[in-house]
Amino acid sequence: MSLFVHILWHMHQPWYWDERNGRFILPWVRTHATKDYLFIGKLLERFPSVQVTFNFTPSLLKQIELYLAGKKDRVMELAEKPVLSLTEEEKREICDLFFLVSSPLVFASWPRYRELWERRSEALSSFTSQDFLDLQVLYQLIWFDPLLLQEDGDLRRLHEKGRNYGEEDKTLVFEMTMQVFHGILPQYRKLLTEGQIEVTFSPFYHPVLPLLVDTSLAQGFGEPAPLPGVRYAFPQDAREQIRRGREYAKEVWGQELCGMWPSEGSVSEEVLWMAQEEGVRWVATGEEVLFRSLQQGRGEDGKAPEALYRPHCLRKNGREIVVLFRDRVLSDAIGFEYHRLSPQDAVADFVRRLWRIRESLPQGRDYMVNVILDGENAWEYYRDNGLPFLTGLYEALSEERELVTTTPSKYLQEHQGVSVLERLLPGSWIFGNFSSWIGHPEKNWAWERLFKVRQEFEEVKDRLSPSVRERAYELILQAEGSDWFWWLGEDHPSPQKNIFVAYFLGLLEEVRSLLRAGRGSEEQCTRGTS
Repeated sequence: MSLFVHILWHMHQPWYWDERNGRFILPWVRTHATKDYLFIGKLLERFPSVQVTFNFTPSLLKQIELYLAGKKDRVMELAEKPVLSLTEEEKREICDLFFLVSSPLVFASWPRYRELWERRSEALSSFTSQDFLDLQVLYQLIWFDPLLLQEDGDLRRLHEKGRNYGEEDKTLVFEMTMQVFHGILPQYRKLLTEGQIEVTFSPFYHPVLPLLVDTSLAQGFGEPAPLPGVRYAFPQDAREQIRRGREYAKEVWGQELCGMWPSEGSVSEEVLWMAQEEGVRWVATGEEVLFRSLQQGRGEDGKAPEALYRPHCLRKNGREIVVLFRDRVLSDAIGFEYHRLSPQDAVADFVRRLWRIRESLPQGRDYMVNVILDGENAWEYYRDNGLPFLTGLYEALSEERELVTTTPSKYLQEHQGVSVLERLLPGSWIFGNFSSWIGHPEKNWAWERLFKVRQEFEEVKDRLSPSVRERAYELILQAEGSDWFWWLGEDHPSPQKNIFVAYFLGLLEEVRSLLRAGRGSEEQCTRGTS
């Protein structure tokens, strides 16, 4: 009996593009592009027998296209500016922005950057022009993936140089940055055409769909959550996020995508039927949603029930949609544990766990393990951005004959029989509930602010011009993204929290401005005809 292994790497960054200022508010789409997106696709190509699913959020793809069109983030602007032309305020900005790193592992490969980082508190008073120039170059270089640093002669030279950079070195860095951007989508299109990968999509701006349908769905998870003082219930927005996401993904990839990773794995029955009506054949979510729906869970020994490793089909009135459930233990091992082990030990443990699952399942049918996690955030905690681990993982899966990698569409096409799911309770891949996005006073405050603007738009939308109406609605869809709520409260601290809050409020204020201008135009027309 073969155990089929489905790995889904989820690629997502919040919507950082600020139309008002003509720049990205944060550089993380660019840094993950040079560090992860091309790297993960190039590495997989070396193992043609390994099949993987990639989920790209439409909002990420749109931002990649904006960079390709020449748009820039503030870090990029500051790094490109000649060091002798920097103002004191710009130097202060550099000190605020160029020392943000997620993992101390970066210091081992970049000793000069570590030296500057350790002196960051004295930067404005003691940094020389050469210090700032080195920082401008190094803060871009540390975000390049290890394959590029090894294989590209110019980048390898800059890495080995390590310090005393010149202005011409910055030019080289950003030329390579744009080469990376130009390579990302063609790399995945190639893998898709060759049948090695399946590509899926998420709702356009990555909202928690059930909370757009009705925020009261957040009730009923253990202790009652103090929900917002308003009931956000705009199911039409949930449908629109799905529809726009699927249409844009088709435009990018040149084909219809039949699988959807709901943002944050957040699902409810109403959301699934919306997705099915929009052409989605399968979705995935967290194991906790399955266990709650079946009223069971992992045993005291940590073993998951057999049901976790079967696709499930939700059926109603002649309609059906397949639901896959993520193995939390295996997925979180890659996301949060294996970086503490040697690559060899981590790979051996992963394969051992797969065999343990296979041996625990009844014979006579095939099963599929779903390993689903962020495809970008974990690797900065691994040595060499996860290169040794991922290489070892793909090698091991290439060699195993009873552990067969697959994609959902291929598995569903080749294997008959799915389990019928009588009901699906609302939930997400984080604890099986929605507490990461609602329930805390700060998160509730954001929902209340969003509701006021959304309600105002609903009341006046039919009196707005088509262009104003579409622009205002687009901004509302952006403000519904999960990320703005995630960073509020104490559960996910970030030094950039104030930036996220300001951007969220800026979206709402821009909607208000459009509505005011639209109403003003309407009143002008009314006065002119009276």
